[in-house]
Amino acid sequence: MSQPWPPPPDLVSIQELVRAADPQGFLKDGAPADEYDPEEREFFADIAELPPEELLATTLLPILESIWTDAFSLDEESLAAVRPALLSLAKEVERFFGPDSKPRTRTQILADEQEDKLPPS
Repeated sequence: MSQPWPPPPDLVSIQELVRAADPQGFLKDGAPADEYDPEEREFFADIAELPPEELLATTLLPILESIWTDAFSLDEESLAAVRPALLSLAKEVERFFGPDSKPRTRTQILADEQEDKLPPS
């Protein structure tokens, strides 16, 4: 029996995406890997039951902004500074779980990541 595509978000994947995004830069500065655990769990709980059609960056960004504002007591200026990282995170969640996500092998994912790192031609 085949599973539906795209798969629903799972906590481990959300944790990996948040940690890779490191919106506050804490992990880069040496914080423990679980630094964002409460925010990851809250975000996962907020999106776990959303259908793929709603897992769009435009839907996800306000959720992330609300979580980050509350968790880190961000004012508008501080939120504006972290917004690009949150938008990038929202786009990654959409890419993996949104309506246009496609099944890909690990090799394809790594190749895409390498292509993203190349300077524009």
